[in-house]
Amino acid sequence: MVRYIADILLKEHRKRGYKEYFLPVLVNRENMYGTGQLPKFEDDAYKVDDQFLIPTAEVPLTNMARNEILNFQELPKKLTSFTQCFRRESGSAGRDTRGMIRLHQFNKVELVKFAHPDKSYDELEEMTKDAENILQVFNLPYRVIELCTGDVGFSSAKTYDLEV
Repeated sequence: MVRYIADILLKEHRKRGYKEYFLPVLVNRENMYGTGQLPKFEDDAYKVDDQFLIPTAEVPLTNMARNEILNFQELPKKLTSFTQCFRRESGSAGRDTRGMIRLHQFNKVELVKFAHPDKSYDELEEMTKDAENILQVFNLPYRVIELCTGDVGFSSAKTYDLEV
């Protein structure tokens, strides 16, 4: 059932121009720093030697272009993936008692865009609408919440959560 629902989500995202990727669940320290997961969320991450279990598909997806210079004429690039994610999510700022309650391992369909800096906020709004579209397909009630700075990663200027 989980994969069936994920397939519906991925199909809808492909219709909207996202390219799907199959990703590893282990990434290196550089990947975690590159996406703002470290140092802030290191205590919430699962670590195996010097590799980390991914907290979100955003980490390997964004690092696919880490050492590239993207041609602005080819932007935006839309990426999606269905992965298992791993987080401890205990302790700081009351995250263990408010907001989403997750298991330490969960499945997630992620959307990522590479966008021109001048258009990044517009692309974020469009990507949020793409995620909202899925909730509307399933006729689920939801609300969009802009996260406060204490709840977002180092590399994020603005983050939304969709609460179902």
